[in-house]
Amino acid sequence: MAACYLDVRPGELDSYIRASEKIQGFVAAIDAVKRDNAYDKLSKDQFDDQLDLLTKSYRIDALEIIHDLATMDFDSAAMAEVKLKAAVQLKGAVLEKADVGEHALVLQELNQLYQQSAPRIKSIRAVQVEYEG
Repeated sequence: MAACYLDVRPGELDSYIRASEKIQGFVAAIDAVKRDNAYDKLSKDQFDDQLDLLTKSYRIDALEIIHDLATMDFDSAAMAEVKLKAAVQLKGAVLEKADVGEHALVLQELNQLYQQSAPRIKSIRAVQVEYEG
């Protein structure tokens, strides 16, 4: 892989490594670090940090989905419900174990967003038709 990154043939890279004591020292250090238990712990910590970062990012995406749900039209109520459940779960709430108050808060937030962006009635047309006999 290193040869690909450096845009050389693997044989060329190997000959450069064998010819340079400095590069051989780096290779030996890499091997020593990989055998060290602290390296495994560091890798696990980096994994946990990356997982935490992705979780936060997905929660932000969930908030954007909730906002989109509040402001867009749907072809079916089932589609809206599926998207809402997914967004709520991504946000961090579990629908099966959520208490009634949590659902009420989500619905209240959706209602507020709808009220802010809903089109307002600009005029009212009243028509009365009477038919005789």
